Amino acid sequence: FVKSLPAMRAALWLNDVVSWDRNKGADPGRQLPGGRSLGRDECIDLAPGVDPKGLTGGVLWYDAQMHNSDRMTLSFVLSAAAEGAVVANFVEASELIVDDDRVRGVRARDRFDPESTFDIRAKLVINTTGPWTDRLTTTPRKLFHFSKAMNLVTRPFMKDVAVGVVSRRAHRDDDAVLDKGGRFLCLIPWRDVTLVGTSHGAFEGDPDGFESSEGDVQELLDDVNEAYPRAELQRGDVRLVHRGLLPRRATVGPSEDGGAVTLQKTYLIDDHETDGLSGLVSVVGVKYTTARDVAEKAVDHAMRFLGWTPVASRSAQTPLAGGGIDDIERFVEEATKHPEPGLTADIMRHLALTHGTRYPSVLACGGLERISPSSPVLEAEIRHAARDEMALDLPSVVLRRTELGSAGRPAVEAVLRCAAILQEELGWNESRTQEEIDSVERFYRQRT
Repeated sequence: FVKSLPAMRAALWLNDVVSWDRNKGADPGRQLPGGRSLGRDECIDLAPGVDPKGLTGGVLWYDAQMHNSDRMTLSFVLSAAAEGAVVANFVEASELIVDDDRVRGVRARDRFDPESTFDIRAKLVINTTGPWTDRLTTTPRKLFHFSKAMNLVTRPFMKDVAVGVVSRRAHRDDDAVLDKGGRFLCLIPWRDVTLVGTSHGAFEGDPDGFESSEGDVQELLDDVNEAYPRAELQRGDVRLVHRGLLPRRATVGPSEDGGAVTLQKTYLIDDHETDGLSGLVSVVGVKYTTARDVAEKAVDHAMRFLGWTPVASRSAQTPLAGGGIDDIERFVEEATKHPEPGLTADIMRHLALTHGTRYPSVLACGGLERISPSSPVLEAEIRHAARDEMALDLPSVVLRRTELGSAGRPAVEAVLRCAAILQEELGWNESRTQEEIDSVERFYRQRT
């Protein structure tokens, strides 16, 4: 029954009920329509790779997709800086400063000069270091249990809709409404590629040494090809491997269950007073969609610790840097309708989607030529990253500040041109420039 069309309709109805306010305050271009059921023929038409045997229909629902998740994260940092926060790139908190069972700050070091250490004093330290949470706290309790997560960026084989399929690999999710038996995988069109994933598995090692193995990649390819044979994915179709560590529940499924893990579904705000250590709070978040709510609760906790009365948060009504847009579709349309001199409509669309309302400041940096014919990224974006977005090395620009390499290995000439611009902007010598080029090459050797 769990795979029947009535059950899927019931799940769709429940999804609409629990997300009844999903369009509250959203501009027309960001509103999500309600879902609907599909007949057998329409289901096959939208997803021609599904197995027609025993198929009676399906359901179609809508969700949001980030055009560039790395720039989304950067926008949080830029927004905080605009509100008065002091931010520092490539500064690592190496240990806590503890005096009489009270945390007084952190000892930090400059990642580009490991011998340069300095103390940052504070009345309260909030530890939001993700997979490195327990390394900084050094308490007996373990707050972050690792699940290795992986997506593959492949050649485009999905066009108009994302399709959910069930893999053959056994999976257990204690919180799932419906037991699907195997790992639920999504095949998602994104920009000019397809995203495939996500696979999960328990990981017990050092987060610094985490890598996805060749076996992990092939296992996910095999799962997708069995669940959606039309994909016909080969190892050479993988353009990039996205991998990371997510928080999971402490209990891991038995080996006969395929090493299944249950992800942590809710955030954690942990005050280390319980460890006899005052002045330290650790925060473990679980997803983008709850990030602002978790941040609000963490700030409220900090204010109470400092003896202040929490004030009403403005986060829910405050757009991120570049995001003050009432109607995204109209905004992009206006940008493409009136392109800057020398720029085409497709370049303007790229700038509008990547930088939002900040794109005029990008153009003001000069350099309206493409980095390479195969990419919409402009030289101006490289200069802007160095001047206004704290980019200090080449991988940061290729992978995080621009779209140059986030969907696969960029052209060699693009990397070289990007490195030459940064050399000029940041004052690198020839040796440093070559080191940066080599670091980008090492990244793609490990991730493709």
